[in-house]
Amino acid sequence: MQTERLWSSGEWREYFANNRERSDLLMWEREIPIADRERQAIMKSLQAFQLGESSEGLHLHHCAEQYMRATGDAEYLGAVKLFIREEQRHAQYLARFMKLAHIPLARRIFLDSVFRKLRKLAGLECSVSVLIVAEIIAKVFYRGLRNATESEFLKAICDQVLSDEKMHVQFQAERLAILRKCRHRVLLVGTNAIHRILFAGTVLVVWMKCRSTLLAGDYTFIPFFRDCWEELNFAVRLMDPRLYQSIPETAAISPTLKDPIEP
Repeated sequence: MQTERLWSSGEWREYFANNRERSDLLMWEREIPIADRERQAIMKSLQAFQLGESSEGLHLHHCAEQYMRATGDAEYLGAVKLFIREEQRHAQYLARFMKLAHIPLARRIFLDSVFRKLRKLAGLECSVSVLIVAEIIAKVFYRGLRNATESEFLKAICDQVLSDEKMHVQFQAERLAILRKCRHRVLLVGTNAIHRILFAGTVLVVWMKCRSTLLAGDYTFIPFFRDCWEELNFAVRLMDPRLYQSIPETAAISPTLKDPIEP
């Protein structure tokens, strides 16, 4: 297997710091007229993804703090803080579009509640494992959303989010590779199998929730599932500790979560 260089936590912190300097999509001031047919096609999925992106990330932040105390990797905690802010900017972009297009925000959605509960089951590895499932699927969803809208503003949001999510998947996948460095190969295969089962179930749920948007974007179920699975295969490769030239032993520590702070 050809080895790759692992990004350091400092490099990731610097990347997220630089990425926030991009042009601000929130400056769009015009009302956005969209046809009723398009509004109905994209409304429910926009509500779901906007709510999902708006999380304060308290549990992930808490896990990163414990990881920092166990490994001394303060740069990773800094990168996580900036990553959470980037996710929240995505929520702000979508909320801005929804306001201008007269689409109401959602306060609570079943799919979002499930994801939040799953992320809080254990420590950093579990939280990142669930998070990367959502981000992989988002890469395919936003391609469908972009095809489903006539709005240049929403297309610009999709382009920005797609660019960001590509790096988010790499960020999370590399951390999983670090955390799994010392895991026996048999256990690693089992971990990936469980991850694939979770992923397949989530793709099905997302399809059921966002079907009208995806169909409007020329995605039927089979192509949607296939593209999601291809993105997963790419991410699983990045999660493999054997891919990287060197992973410090101290960085592979995955502390047990104590005292979760997110209700």
